Amino acid sequence: MAFREVSRVEILELMRRWQAGESRRQIAQHVGVSRNTVRRYLEAAVTAGLSATGPPPSEEHLATLLQLGDTTPSGASTNPTEQLLSPYRGRIDAWLHCEHLTLTRISELLAQSGCVVPYTSLRRFVARAGWGKLPKSTVRLVDTRPGDYAEMDFGLLGYFVDPDSQRKRAIWALVVVLVYSRHLFVWPLFDQTLASVIDGLEATWRFFGGVPHRLILDNFPAAVAQPDPLAPRLTKGFLEYAQFRGFLPDPARPSHPQDKPHVERAIPYVRERFFKGGSFRSLADLCAQADRWSREVAGQRVHGTTHRLPLVTFHDDEQRYLLPVSDQPFDPPLWRTLTVHPDHHVDFLGVLYSVPATLGPPGSRVEVRGDRKVVKIYLRDRLIKEHLRLARGQRATDPADYPTELTIYTQRAPDRVRQQAHALGSSIGDLADRLLTGPLPWAKLRQGQKLLRLAERYTPARLEEACQRALAFDLIDVRRVERILVQALEREALPPLDPNRPLPLPARFARSGEAFVHHPQEMSQ
Repeated sequence: MAFREVSRVEILELMRRWQAGESRRQIAQHVGVSRNTVRRYLEAAVTAGLSATGPPPSEEHLATLLQLGDTTPSGASTNPTEQLLSPYRGRIDAWLHCEHLTLTRISELLAQSGCVVPYTSLRRFVARAGWGKLPKSTVRLVDTRPGDYAEMDFGLLGYFVDPDSQRKRAIWALVVVLVYSRHLFVWPLFDQTLASVIDGLEATWRFFGGVPHRLILDNFPAAVAQPDPLAPRLTKGFLEYAQFRGFLPDPARPSHPQDKPHVERAIPYVRERFFKGGSFRSLADLCAQADRWSREVAGQRVHGTTHRLPLVTFHDDEQRYLLPVSDQPFDPPLWRTLTVHPDHHVDFLGVLYSVPATLGPPGSRVEVRGDRKVVKIYLRDRLIKEHLRLARGQRATDPADYPTELTIYTQRAPDRVRQQAHALGSSIGDLADRLLTGPLPWAKLRQGQKLLRLAERYTPARLEEACQRALAFDLIDVRRVERILVQALEREALPPLDPNRPLPLPARFARSGEAFVHHPQEMSQ
């Protein structure tokens, strides 16, 4: 037997007509209930202290009368779905845990067996049995002040043939929604790299004419290095951009779309109302159409929650509270954690950059930041080196970054060797000058480097004396200098020079230079 519940409005109308002097028959006829129901409510009203000639019922009186609305007879089942599904409990358990069927398939099998129940009723039955989860409850977020919050998310729009590469590529939508006015902006892109996302956000701030104070963002890798529900860690590149524009980034909790509900609901709307069925020539054309659609379509619709036009609400109540946006462009940086190679360089995006050996020895882990112009190297947040940005495949080497004992090998230049030789001693410098003087100094460059290594092995003082002895005998040969050091001949006194000693006579059978000319003589006519 079915019973109709008497609502609060009907009870209030019943009391109003009773105090107006109508009979029970008239009250039942006008309210639409039986005379027995009218009698029960009037008896309860008298018990609660009301009278036909007294004041109207208060909220407490109505609460008491509403308790009479439970007209379900005792012994009747309050859950008919439970009675229908109870005989199939064992079969549902086997379908779920043995055959691993979905609830949709189980609902179809039950219907074939003659048990037709709604899908939601089946899901609640499974949850009450402990085989699943009940639907989560949700709460509405507190309304925010104008300009305080914006939500950002990515959604797959579909696929598009890129005219540049002539291949099919996925198109993603970067959607930003201002929470107060519900005004949104769409920026299509091919990927979610830091540079692409920053370009989209820059277009967003130009569209809104300002920057919100706080941005609730999705956990995409270019912005969130370590997602965490309590302490997320942002990437240095995105954190620099947030500091540059002045907004506070606030990553949503992983797998919690309810943290950004306004933009979550906007993704299907953008996909259905903007992308599907559209015609686009290129990515630039897609972005231009998205800009126009965000203003003329999405901004001019009547929002289902606020019942206002988002564009009008934005201009009237929110735009003036946004942070100002400057015309200065932001240079997106790239951060990498790299290891210093044994050659005192790091490989950053295909380019080798030298690292000071005294600050970052081989094997050290350094942080490298590169933008369009400069590459900076940090060790434990301390700047240790700065280079100009080079093209891929090049190398930036500062000889001063090498250890002192290896600097001579970094520059294959005779002048560098002569300069270091003079710093060790005058005789060493004179020997290096005579060694590297001539039309082909590069041919003696290895001997010059060996001369400097002898100073490391035998001390500069002994090498100075050995070079003095070699110069006295006109021995311009590094191997002979090394032999002097090995035999310790630099400590012996030099023989006295006799000024009356005759110069050696030329060889008896020496020939003139003309004898070595092999060009045939011209035939005399």
